[in-house]
Amino acid sequence: MALLPSMGVETMSPHPDATGETMPPPATRPRERDVITAFAEITGEAITDADLEQLLRSVCVKLCSVIGVSRSSLYLKRPDGRFRGAAGHCADKGDLTEAVKRQESGVAGDRFSREVIETGRPVLIDDVTNDPRPHRRTMEHWRVRAMLGVPLVFDGEVIGLLFVDNKDREHLYTQEDIEIAEMFAQLSALFISQAMLNVRLRSQASEIARSRNTLAYLADVHRKLTNAVLEGADIHSVVTLLSDLSAKPVVLYDEDFRVLAWAAPPTLGLDRPPAISEQIRGMPSVEAELAALSPERPSAVVPPTLSVGLGRRHLMCRLVIEGKPNGYLSIVEVGRSLEQVDANLAEHGATVLSLQILSERRQIETQGQARDDYLSDLLRNTRDKEHLLRRGPQFGIDLTHPHVLVRFTLSADPRMTASAAQRLVTRRFREILGIDEPAAVKLPGSIIVLVPLPDGGSAEELRTVRDRVSEVQTSLQAHLATGATVISGVCRDVTDFPPAAREMREVADIARSFEWSDGVLDVTELGLFRVVVSSGRVKEAVRFAHDYVHAVQGADDGVLLETWRAFVIAEGRVQGAAVALNVHENTVRYRMGKIKEITGLDPTSLDVLLSARLAFQILDFAAR
Repeated sequence: MALLPSMGVETMSPHPDATGETMPPPATRPRERDVITAFAEITGEAITDADLEQLLRSVCVKLCSVIGVSRSSLYLKRPDGRFRGAAGHCADKGDLTEAVKRQESGVAGDRFSREVIETGRPVLIDDVTNDPRPHRRTMEHWRVRAMLGVPLVFDGEVIGLLFVDNKDREHLYTQEDIEIAEMFAQLSALFISQAMLNVRLRSQASEIARSRNTLAYLADVHRKLTNAVLEGADIHSVVTLLSDLSAKPVVLYDEDFRVLAWAAPPTLGLDRPPAISEQIRGMPSVEAELAALSPERPSAVVPPTLSVGLGRRHLMCRLVIEGKPNGYLSIVEVGRSLEQVDANLAEHGATVLSLQILSERRQIETQGQARDDYLSDLLRNTRDKEHLLRRGPQFGIDLTHPHVLVRFTLSADPRMTASAAQRLVTRRFREILGIDEPAAVKLPGSIIVLVPLPDGGSAEELRTVRDRVSEVQTSLQAHLATGATVISGVCRDVTDFPPAAREMREVADIARSFEWSDGVLDVTELGLFRVVVSSGRVKEAVRFAHDYVHAVQGADDGVLLETWRAFVIAEGRVQGAAVALNVHENTVRYRMGKIKEITGLDPTSLDVLLSARLAFQILDFAAR
């Protein structure tokens, strides 16, 4: 709070000065000459390029000497109009500047200082204890008995205040004391005003130099980033360069805060990205800061201040691609504090990365379109075999290894465009099957995906692929309406793909005929049924199936029909059927005899087995 206590002058003569020496009575001293001498000494200090604080303290010391008091304090007016402590001196305590800096003059309850400011004239209080004008708590803290306040006036404006007193001692200030203090303050105001101007000029010069250096640094950053991109640097290389330039860890996130790339100075010894934690992201203040990022305010430090358990601060910068948010670039406060130049660096780096990501995305789309065209040629057999074998590696497709085709049937009214659906399907294949994003082609009403079989198409591998394709289809249901999903047989040669594509289309037509749109169909499961139904006579096939088993179906409660089905699945083996039904083999033989009596057919003969197998397949599909 308010002012530092001033120092009083003894009324008796002779009296000691600030150093304890005996001084002659005021009437016999050429005190104006003392003032001039004091300022000559201060001027000499100024010529040695002393800083402003040291010069202000010298003013306090010289005023104590000229007036013959022990304590002095000086306050300067701030741009906001407040008078804050700037320097202080006490004969027995020495430099009081730090204590004075914590004080403010002219606050509420300090009518003494307000009177000096408003009148622009010296104000004397002989008896602080009984005078209502001073700030009571401040006077008691500094043990002031009597105080003289003098304004520093420059160009008609009070730019500061000087206070003098004698600690713990009453003092009677003479009119000459007041006049000398006022003269000293007038000269001080001129000197201090010029010193403050010099400080401002030096500060402006330093700021201009800092700005020039910052611009040169950012120009160098721009050159290095631009050259890196022109030389073919990928996104990780750019992130590494940003880390080198900032000497701090740098992390690139996607929109869901998954780490896309990161780098850190080797000296930090980090073995994992210092990613922003979910705990910090969940803080309301951090959520608000991130939500407020925009082209007008592209970066922010989160959390603004650290608390226990929050780790480190992150300078987060928004990436915007084609007008849409597309992730974040972060410079992490590890090893060195975040600075304004880091924000400039992050914003510049985010712009370069946004352009690079957009360029790579366009390149991927172009390559993807070329890959789709290649797959279309492969399925239509419009190119010769050697040409297809030669071009495959350009798109990561090695036709010397076996593959399967997977056909997704889109609904008549899809919830997204065919291109978006294709991107979604191939991304899910990559995530669920753990493979590179596969080639795919859009066809009217469907998407065909090419899936490699690195293990050579073994039975176990095919079962695994079917299970994974089923997972892909399930994961798509919330985003993409699909019909039947069909898996082709194994394609081991270039010439296998066109017939496999036709076969899948026929199976998809069969599924549509039976109004079946759930689950995954493997063409190898269909056997003879595929040949019969591919003729398009679905109704006749269903009628045949019902007629073939009708007599047995109506003979009992379904036990005979269940036994017949188990016998067919066991490929005509009584033992296999008995195990499946958990009955004795003789029971199976007895039931098969009953079926023979009812149908007049021998269920163990090859032609009846084939016909029964076909009938049961048709009934199964019709029931789905």
